[in-house]
Amino acid sequence: MNAERAVLELQNTLKSCDRLVALLGAPNTGKSVLYNTLTKGKSSVANWPGVTVDLHIGRIRAGSRSVCILDLPGAYGLVPSSPEENVTLEALLELKPDLIITLLDSTNPDAGINLVVQAIEAFDGRVVVALTKYALAHAMGVHIDIGHLQSLLGVPVVPVSALEGLGIDKLMEFITGEESPRQRAILRIDYGFLEEDIRKVEKNNLVVRASEEFSITTRWLALQIVSRSEAVLRILGKHGYDQLISLSEKVYDEALSKLGVPPEVYIAEKRLAIIESIIRDTVVRRTPASNVWQRFSDILLHPVAGPIASILGLFATFGAVFSVNTGFPLNILFDWLGWRAAAEFLEKYNLSSLLIDLFNIIGNMLRPHIPPPWNGLVADGIIGGVGFVLSFLPLIILVYFSLGILEDSGIATRMAISFHPLFYRFGLSGRSVFPLMLGLGCNVPAEFATRGLPEEERFRVVFAVPFIPCQARLAVIIAVTSILIKGVVAQTVAVTAIYTEALLAALMTAWIASRIIQPRIYRKKGLPYQAKPELIMELPPVHKPHPKVIWWYIRDNTIHFLRKAGTVIFLLAIITWGLLYYGPNGYTTNPSQSYGGIIGEWVGDVTHLIGVGEERDQILGVALLDGLIAKEGVLTAIAISTGAGQESLQTAIESIGLTTSQAIGFLVLITLYFPCVATLAAMRSILKSWKPVLGYAIYSILIAITFATITYHIATLLAGA
Repeated sequence: MNAERAVLELQNTLKSCDRLVALLGAPNTGKSVLYNTLTKGKSSVANWPGVTVDLHIGRIRAGSRSVCILDLPGAYGLVPSSPEENVTLEALLELKPDLIITLLDSTNPDAGINLVVQAIEAFDGRVVVALTKYALAHAMGVHIDIGHLQSLLGVPVVPVSALEGLGIDKLMEFITGEESPRQRAILRIDYGFLEEDIRKVEKNNLVVRASEEFSITTRWLALQIVSRSEAVLRILGKHGYDQLISLSEKVYDEALSKLGVPPEVYIAEKRLAIIESIIRDTVVRRTPASNVWQRFSDILLHPVAGPIASILGLFATFGAVFSVNTGFPLNILFDWLGWRAAAEFLEKYNLSSLLIDLFNIIGNMLRPHIPPPWNGLVADGIIGGVGFVLSFLPLIILVYFSLGILEDSGIATRMAISFHPLFYRFGLSGRSVFPLMLGLGCNVPAEFATRGLPEEERFRVVFAVPFIPCQARLAVIIAVTSILIKGVVAQTVAVTAIYTEALLAALMTAWIASRIIQPRIYRKKGLPYQAKPELIMELPPVHKPHPKVIWWYIRDNTIHFLRKAGTVIFLLAIITWGLLYYGPNGYTTNPSQSYGGIIGEWVGDVTHLIGVGEERDQILGVALLDGLIAKEGVLTAIAISTGAGQESLQTAIESIGLTTSQAIGFLVLITLYFPCVATLAAMRSILKSWKPVLGYAIYSILIAITFATITYHIATLLAGA
């Protein structure tokens, strides 16, 4: 009775918690480290009645809610063989936590997955798997296909590294109840000859009532009754379910005579077969590579040679990716060498252009069969929107193919270390180099590349990336400078100045976020804050990348892009198309007569700051607005608005009559305001809110106007000197 009273008192204590979360895991899985990370080291100790085993309870705040974290004693399974395991099982059944975070050691997943599977069977819809020591596992050459593991188990799987802060923010979403762990298809093991016995026991009214009382599945309770689990039967007896104890003896004997082996052994063998299959399909182990790779590793870690080798390696890697996808930057090199035919071939026959051309053909085929104005919406809006989304796919796949090789081989970690001393000054770590470098090709995959960064640093890099000039902005920069700025030296200086200002804006934004914006956010939440991130990374052995691991990396990130950003990009593309092709008089092919053109006329007033007169401001305003879909649209808008058409782009740009100073100011303006709707959609996917994205959009416009105005006046002074 005393024990029951003690349990009741503990339950009453926990009633003050709005939500109870239990940490379940085997010893040495990193449970204590994770518990202290979540609770910030603040906890109380409760002794479980009848034994000298402690339970640690920590409280955290989630807005106005109080969440209790319960650190259970280490357990290898839910079939107890020690006092600690008995306490763990009793606490789970008596206290009925709202969420059970089951830990799986990434360095040795074979040892802990049995507990994970049992927890999933018992607590349907309340389990999240935390893959602990994830960074260390990667360093040891152990790779886990998280996406496939999650689909096989049917519960969320979160990679966690407490030292680096990896996965903590995602785990907190489940802990606070912001995100539900319930999935569509929970793992269900087929127990063969025992299935009929299990189903019969499940239908027993007392089993149904007991499963509701203890918040467990009828199937798991039936398994314990069929296998005559002493610990579970003892708990059932304490709560007056003596008839289930008698039922257990009966069905156990029947199952034993039918199987010829004890039911608990048969159940364990069936479960083990599934576990071995899961491990085989989701885990890859690698061994260190040869001395040649090790020598390359030594170069990357050298304080002088490392950054140089890393920059050259990244340029070569991403240069090859971008060339295959869009022709850039090889087309620029070929053009500079005088190989114009080769440059034009790359520009015309690359993956991105071919996909866009394909959807244009489909749109043009459908257009005659659909009455206006719906033909424009379907052909240019919907089909064009789908084409716009899918045009990113080749680049997304190629980028993650390259990043997968760098990550799996261990080279990425060494590159991050080599860049860290420079980036540290701006509130970033060396890991930020990857998304920032990717931004030179396209800001969309660059934004998604921030997902692997710790929360504090990810926030900064998400806002810095869009200032890096992508290949679309480069196309505008090259077109305008080559037409309006005379002389190779002047053109080179102009392009270099624009890129320097863009990099300055990116680093300045990261610094502002780390020193001004984030400290205020963290103070309001009452959380500790670190402005300059330390680079705490396990240094993995360099080894040859495994094709299966690279495929996992490509698959998971591509699916994430299509699910999270693809739909938003598609919708925004249609909305923007509607603004640019519909006006007060209906459908129009002249952007200056569209609603977008009307807005563009207001936008064009900004160009007065760079010396552009009123007679040309609407043309540039429409161009700025058209750049929302993609920055290449700036050139299209200028060509159409001036009446010169696409075939006479040079005539169109020349007809605006911009001076060299005005041209440079306009290019800075184009380069620094937010890149396109696709990038905004990617930012929304990462930040999970439109509020900071809209804040960034306004900020980028102000930065663009400020930098463009200053650049124009400096260029004017230099021209007059």
